[in-house]
Amino acid sequence: MSRIREWGRATALLLTLGCAPGAAPSPDAALKQRRVIFVSFDSMNEERARTTVDPAAIPSLLRLFDEASCADGSRPMWPSVTAASHAALWTGVYGNVNGVVANSMAPLPWSEFSLLDELSGFEPRQLNAEPIWIAAARAGRSVVGNSVTHAGPPGRWKPLGGRDTAMVRRDSAVLADPRLLVITGYTSGPAGRLLTAQQNPPGPAKTWRNVASLGPIGVPLREIAWAVGGDSLFALFFGTDRYTGAVVGQTRDVTGAVRVTSAPAERAPIDGGRELARHFSEVLWLTPAEGRAGVYFRLWDLAPDLSSFQLFQSVGRIMRGNHAAQLRSFEDAVGGFVSNPADLVLRNTGALLEAGGDGTAELKFLETAELQTRQAMRGSEWLWRNRRPDLQTEYFSLADGLDHLWYGRIAPEVPGRNPELAARINAMRSRGWAMVDRRLAHLWQLARQENALLVVAGDHGMRAVWRVLYVNTVLRRAGLAVADGEGRIDLSRSRALSPNGPYVTVNRVERKGGIVPPSEVNQVADSVIRALLAVRGPDGKPIVTGTWRPAPDDTMGIGGPTGGDVYFGLAPGYYYSTAAGDSLTGGRAPGGSHGFPSIEPDMRTVLCAIGPGVGGRRLPTARVIDAAPTVAEWLGIPPPGDAKGVSLLRAMTGR
Repeated sequence: MSRIREWGRATALLLTLGCAPGAAPSPDAALKQRRVIFVSFDSMNEERARTTVDPAAIPSLLRLFDEASCADGSRPMWPSVTAASHAALWTGVYGNVNGVVANSMAPLPWSEFSLLDELSGFEPRQLNAEPIWIAAARAGRSVVGNSVTHAGPPGRWKPLGGRDTAMVRRDSAVLADPRLLVITGYTSGPAGRLLTAQQNPPGPAKTWRNVASLGPIGVPLREIAWAVGGDSLFALFFGTDRYTGAVVGQTRDVTGAVRVTSAPAERAPIDGGRELARHFSEVLWLTPAEGRAGVYFRLWDLAPDLSSFQLFQSVGRIMRGNHAAQLRSFEDAVGGFVSNPADLVLRNTGALLEAGGDGTAELKFLETAELQTRQAMRGSEWLWRNRRPDLQTEYFSLADGLDHLWYGRIAPEVPGRNPELAARINAMRSRGWAMVDRRLAHLWQLARQENALLVVAGDHGMRAVWRVLYVNTVLRRAGLAVADGEGRIDLSRSRALSPNGPYVTVNRVERKGGIVPPSEVNQVADSVIRALLAVRGPDGKPIVTGTWRPAPDDTMGIGGPTGGDVYFGLAPGYYYSTAAGDSLTGGRAPGGSHGFPSIEPDMRTVLCAIGPGVGGRRLPTARVIDAAPTVAEWLGIPPPGDAKGVSLLRAMTGR
C-alpha cells in the first residue's frame, strides 16, 4: 500500500506540472523545479587561498576550484570594500548606479547632507537597485535571504531622516509576500563580555532555587553578577570536591539557566567531523527592550579553588526579519546568530604569539570562530530544509576577519617578518580557514542532496599593509582642505576632502556646506590629482600609483551621485587613512586590508558554480556584477531590474 500511495503522490505532482505520467517535464516546468544556493565568502581569493593556507585545512575549497566552473577571478566593485562590492554582487550593477559606493558614505540628497554626514553602506535603504532576492520573489520564486548584506527589512535603521526611499516603497509589497523571507543578525544587541576572577571576584551565593538539580555539591556555592543592558545576569559556580562549572541565568534559579563546564582551550582539529564549539553552553535568551537576543557562554581556566577563571559571554544579536513568526521559528530552532569571532577573547585571555605567547589566546579566539561557523551552518540547514526555497542567499564573513587580523603577519613582503613566528601564526590562521572550508562543504552537501546549483562568490581580495597615507593631510598641505583648531575639517573653507579613504570628493556648492561652484569642479579635481601624485614615501618613491576620474563609459563602478571625484591606487604596503595629523605618511601594525583598485589581481574574488550540468570549466576573468544574472538565468527568471552584468551560465555549462 505504501508504494501505491508514493506512486499516487508522484502522479499528482506530474499532473500538477502539466505532464502525463512517464512524460518528461516541459522546459518551463523543469526551470521551476531548479533550486540554487548563492553564497558569498567575504574576502575569498583563490590565489591567496592556494598559496598561503595549509592545503590540508581547505580540501573542499581546493576541490571546488578544481571541479567547479570557475572564472579566473572576479573583479570587484571599486572601492573594493564589503558593502559596495556586495551591493554590486546582489544587484548585478556597480555602485555608480545602485548607490552603495563604500562601507560608509555621504547620503543623498546633496542639498540636505554635507560630506561629513555619513551613513552606513550596509543599510538596506541605501540600495537604489533591485537585489536578486527581490527579483526572484517578484518572479514568483520562493526565496531566503540569510543574513546577507543589504537584506534587512525596511526600517532596520532610520537614515535620511527616517524617510522611505523609492526602492523601499517599491519593494514593500514583495517583502510582504510569504514566499520571501529575509532575516539578518547584523544588528544591535548586548555586547560580549569576558569575566574573570580578578575583575569579577565571586562572593557567597545568595538563595538560588532548584540547586538540587545540579547533583552532588561539595564546595561552597559562590556567584558573580553583572549588568547586561538594563538587566543583570548571574553565574553560580559549583562542583563536588572542586569547582568544575557554572550555571548562568537571568535570575537566581537553576531552572532556566544554562550550564557551562570548564575545559581547556580546544586543540583538537575540526577535521573528521568534530563537533564545533563543543564546550559552549546552550543558548540563553535575553530580552532587552528592543527585542530578543541569544548569547552563549564558554568557561576557561577555572581553578579548583575558584581563584581564577575566564567566563566568556558572546555578543547577543537581535535578529530582524520581514515575517515575525518565521523569524521566531528560526531563532527557536537554530539558537540565534553569531556575527563574528570575539576579538576581546584574543586581546584579553593571554599573551599573543607575537608577544611570546604559546598560542592559547589564539586557540580561545578560534573557538569563538567555531561558534560563528556552527550557528551559520545551523541557520542555513534549517532554512534550506524547512523553507525549501528556490533561491537561498548566504553570506559568511570569517575569512575576511581572519585575514584582516593575520595576513599582514604572514605575508613575505612585510618588512621585518620573522619566518618562524609567521609559520606559527599561519598555523592558527589555517585552523580558522578550516572552518571556512567546513562552511563551504556543508552548503555544497545541502545543494547536492537536492540536486541544486551551488554558486560561490565573494566581494574582494586582501593585501598586506604596514603603512598609511593620511589623505586629508595631503589635501591640507596642498591648500585644498582646512582644519579647525581641533583638527576637524572645516567645510566652509575646504574645497575637497576624502570622506572615507579610497577617493576624494569635491565640496560642491550643491552640497550642504559646499563652496566649489560648477565652473571650478574640474580645476579642483586636477589640483587633487597633482597633490596626490606628488607624495613620496620615506624611500623617495611615489605612494600614489595612479589616479582615475569617473567617466560615462566607466567599467569599474566609480563615481555616481554618492561616489567621489578622484580615485587613486597606492604603492604596496600602504593603506588609506582619513585621520587628522601633521604627517603625510606613517607606520601601522601589519595587517590585511582591501579597498584598492578592482583591476589589481590581489583584489579579485571568486565566482564558481557547480551542480547539475555545471562544472569542470575555466572561464576568463569575470565581474561581481555577473553573478546575479547567472543565478537568474539558472532559475529561468529575468535578472535584477537594473543589472548590467551578464550571465555566465552558458560558458559554465558549455552549451
